[in-house]
Amino acid sequence: MKILFVNGPPIISHGLAQGLAEAGEEVKIIDVPGNFARRPDYFRQQLEAFRPHFIFVEGAAILKPARALFPALSELGLSMLFWAIDDPVEFKTFSLPMARRARHVFTPAAECVSMYRSRGISASYLHFACLPSFHRKVAPVKQFSHDLVFVGNNYHKYTPRLKGLEVVLKPLLGGNFNIKLYGNEWWTDPDRPFHADRRFYGGYLPYLQLPAVYSSAGIVLGIHSADTSSTMMSMRTFEALGCGAFYLTQWTPAIENMFENHKHLVWVKDPEETPEVVKFYLGREDLRKKIAASGQAEVYGNHTYRLRAAEMMAAIRRFGGS
Repeated sequence: MKILFVNGPPIISHGLAQGLAEAGEEVKIIDVPGNFARRPDYFRQQLEAFRPHFIFVEGAAILKPARALFPALSELGLSMLFWAIDDPVEFKTFSLPMARRARHVFTPAAECVSMYRSRGISASYLHFACLPSFHRKVAPVKQFSHDLVFVGNNYHKYTPRLKGLEVVLKPLLGGNFNIKLYGNEWWTDPDRPFHADRRFYGGYLPYLQLPAVYSSAGIVLGIHSADTSSTMMSMRTFEALGCGAFYLTQWTPAIENMFENHKHLVWVKDPEETPEVVKFYLGREDLRKKIAASGQAEVYGNHTYRLRAAEMMAAIRRFGGS
């Protein structure tokens, strides 16, 4: 089957699209958002050249070019697959309007499947994952040999994420730890609800360096933008575990439903316990390696994009897409 992805962020280019390609599907990634303003006919030209069975849209990247996308699909008789990666927090504000234009919706929040179906929208569950050909253990790099790292931007839109910052990061920034935050400069912006001293800021990290960072740090930290979903969590969870990292994150129902504490990863629930847990594990490299290996085995066995590709294609067959 031929599937055209309208943009190529890491979750696509080093994730689902590559998983589909490794499973034998024919995929192509184009850059509709990047070409929208200066090349009005770009999308139509790509459609006519590739002639996909479906186009695939994830998240909010297509918002601005949508007015060019939908007429072209209608005229050429093509259908859209939509991955609502911002569920459940953006279900009503963004996901639902896009879902109503889609042939089928995939969501990483299992509880949202019935919410789509109750509105007459074809939907199924499709979570994030890791790509073992990319998310893997590599040789450590001295530049990234910190005790603790967090990779991501300093978003503050979602209350659970702010809570995660308070539970996971704030108590560690106040301690005597070798910690680095990688992302955009929002981390040092004093006008944001949470910010850090510049000495903790490591700069913006190119995605291709992610395995090196995760393979070099003692502990990789995680936070989440949703804390009520039974399944939704940060995609960094699967990526960090895939890289063989020891992963410490805020507790959420999804984390507890999918992983075992102190076996695959470690979670914390309040800021008082975080420094103590970190001190304990920094002093026990043997346990960190054991848990990291178990976490990697868990995601390699159950949460890879090759497996997600199979789940996606099975859903397409169910709704008659092939």
